[in-house]
Amino acid sequence: MRSDAILSIRNLLFSYGTREVLSIPELDVRAGETLALVGPNGSGKTTLLKLLNDLIRPSSGSIRFEGRPAAGDPGLRARSVYVHQSPFPLAGTVYRNVAYGLRVRRVPEPEIRRRTEGALELLGLSGFARRDAKRLSGGETQRVALARALVLEPEVLFLDEPTAQTDRASGDRIRTVLADIAARGGTTIVFSSHDGAFAEALADRAAFLEEGRLLRIEAGRARRPAPKSHAPEFPA
Repeated sequence: MRSDAILSIRNLLFSYGTREVLSIPELDVRAGETLALVGPNGSGKTTLLKLLNDLIRPSSGSIRFEGRPAAGDPGLRARSVYVHQSPFPLAGTVYRNVAYGLRVRRVPEPEIRRRTEGALELLGLSGFARRDAKRLSGGETQRVALARALVLEPEVLFLDEPTAQTDRASGDRIRTVLADIAARGGTTIVFSSHDGAFAEALADRAAFLEEGRLLRIEAGRARRPAPKSHAPEFPA
């Protein structure tokens, strides 16, 4: 395991029944980097993301978080957030959806208000606070899901195809926000995408998958200042 790795895979196999769907001999995720998982549908990207976040367990091999077994590690669960490709909104308003995780953690109400309003503004959703979360477009729902993740100020952010369900405006907003977070550093981002250009533009490194195999890892963009945004920084 590399000294700078926050997550480390060794000899990982994952199968559904007798069908092997993922085989990764070795992969380290470096602390603070943005790593893209790139490949066509069915290449194993989503499965790998879920394994890294301990949503599912490998058939064999190991995944370690900061040198400890990731399976059942409360630190991994407390310090990371997973955003699904097709997120499911809770009943109620957009504000309630974004604030939900903070309320579960019993954060004081003034802090909930500050962080929730900041996340909504960051994602261009300030005017959506009172809207029914179940009546949004796909792109709006994806932005709400990302706001709901960012309001928790995670150290590790897992994103499954974050722009796949979005229109152009929502996709551009999400890309800008993620670029801002990546450029500021301090947050480890692992995201999946079938869009190689998007991955190269955002990621420090891109891991290419095909039919459950890791083909190669390539350098992404050199770290550079993100495009200027009128949105406030988040977290504050």
